[in-house]
Amino acid sequence: MKILIVEDEKHLNDLLHDYVLDQYKTASIDQVYDGLTALSRIHENTYDLILLDVMLPHMGGFEVCRKVRESSNVPIIMLSALNDEENQLKGYNLGIDDYVTKPYSPKIVIKKIEAVLARYENTTPEEIFQYGIIEYNLEKYKILVDHKEIELNKKEWELFSLFVTNIGRMYTREDLLNLVWGYDYFGYERTVDTHIKRLRQKLGSAAPYVKTVFKSGYKFEK
Repeated sequence: MKILIVEDEKHLNDLLHDYVLDQYKTASIDQVYDGLTALSRIHENTYDLILLDVMLPHMGGFEVCRKVRESSNVPIIMLSALNDEENQLKGYNLGIDDYVTKPYSPKIVIKKIEAVLARYENTTPEEIFQYGIIEYNLEKYKILVDHKEIELNKKEWELFSLFVTNIGRMYTREDLLNLVWGYDYFGYERTVDTHIKRLRQKLGSAAPYVKTVFKSGYKFEK
């Protein structure tokens, strides 16, 4: 299990670290003290749980949560001295799993962790595949580039699905017309070029993965 503790007060951060490690002895625990560092760590690692303070240097906990929820459903327990209803509702509206107000008992935090993790253990996680900077689930029609979800239309999805399940294979424009549009489609090969152009635009920094094979067609690879 991998856990991230985001708390700018070092003594509280260390206290949480010790209590969590005592309960989950094999856990790998990262400790950070500001919002920007937290966001960087989250983008670089896969965590099973995040303990997130609200009032942080450089970037507040609410903003960190908002950015994390753009691409991840990792469990988040928010810790805050802001105990009013408005801030608690703000946290839940951003997609947190629980909100613990300060001052808190570390034992209560552990119980909250147990409850949140138990809920996630009883759900089937969404299987995400990765190729380079692309994460995707073809059954769910979900694709993320650099952790940001993008939207593809039906033909773009069909092209992407064909490419990503046949890495490195070259397809002529005629191949793509037959496989994506169908053998009874009486269109022009220029249709393929237009859709490839749009697919590249939407893939953004992953656009170079769709490679043009000179005078032949297209293939997909890093």
